[in-house]
Amino acid sequence: MLVSSPAQAQSAPKLLLTVKPLGVAAGEKMIPAAATVGIEVTLKNETAAPLSDVIVTATLGGLKLVPENGWNADGENAVLKIAAINPNEEIVQRLNLRVETAPLPPGRQAAIAIEAKGGEASVSTSVKLAIGNCASAFQAELTKLRISTISEIWPAAENMRKPDTTLPRIRFFRPGPRKSNDLAVLDRLAAGYQGRLLADYEFLRENMRYTARRWSDELKAFAGQEANPGICAVISEMIEGIRKTIHYVTARIEPPQKAYVRAMEQLRKILNVGEGDDLKKIALRAAEDAGAKIENPPASVFKILETARDLLKGAKPAPEQIDNLSLVESVAWIEAQALRSKNLSDLIENSITGITEAQKKTCVCAF
Repeated sequence: MLVSSPAQAQSAPKLLLTVKPLGVAAGEKMIPAAATVGIEVTLKNETAAPLSDVIVTATLGGLKLVPENGWNADGENAVLKIAAINPNEEIVQRLNLRVETAPLPPGRQAAIAIEAKGGEASVSTSVKLAIGNCASAFQAELTKLRISTISEIWPAAENMRKPDTTLPRIRFFRPGPRKSNDLAVLDRLAAGYQGRLLADYEFLRENMRYTARRWSDELKAFAGQEANPGICAVISEMIEGIRKTIHYVTARIEPPQKAYVRAMEQLRKILNVGEGDDLKKIALRAAEDAGAKIENPPASVFKILETARDLLKGAKPAPEQIDNLSLVESVAWIEAQALRSKNLSDLIENSITGITEAQKKTCVCAF
């Protein structure tokens, strides 16, 4: 990638020096490690007399010389010796350089300074090339994903089949007859979730467990591979394939999340609350409406409901207020199941999108 425009020295009236990056070096993308780039060096004698013993020295800015086209190494520099340049003669010589190492993150500029001397004539110029080890940068981002998000997928999937024994085994407010079948459906969903303490029996099936485990293991293997030039070739078709192979699992953890969205819509409609109120605020308001004002409320909706039950002992709330609290309790169970499913769903989705975002961020080299 050319950072400065093709450089042309202006300080020497007798000898004109021009440098021009070629190929990959002239493009818009960074030059990766192990790449060989070319710079066209042009010398022109603008005097009426020949110039003899012209020496061109290139300071390579950390790049390595490919010794060809008359260029030879002199320590860290490259040297080209020209016996003579006739009047108005133009000599073009290609300087080939190899990127041995590149920085992380990509983007360091390698400054190539070139000076030509012949007799009393002297001229110099420079050009900058942007280089980067995109493969290693991508691999580093994948490693972060592997040891965090990706490594959490299988434990989360394994946890789906296990009951949460910290949750209450009994209802605080028993549901009564509902005004509509839709609300009765919420009670039935909640009863099922509470009866299993959120254990998802789909994850007791071997094909579900096998798919989740195999997929997470293969994703870890992909994210743990060594850096190589081909690692950046994560195309959209490959990502779609990764997404498709886990669809068997994601399709079965979507329904609880959709059920929760519908449940909250119905709850807000029945209790006449706005979109900005979450279930905790709704529970506190329902409890206060029933006569149980809770100071320093706990974080858990279930604990709020338990506290409300204790505060209402001996009181006589209206049947409608008890119905509202029991409806909040049903939605709390639906929310708990949805959050457990969403945790696994988010880990899967964040792993996939994490790969694509890491590629866009780091795979910015020419190849």
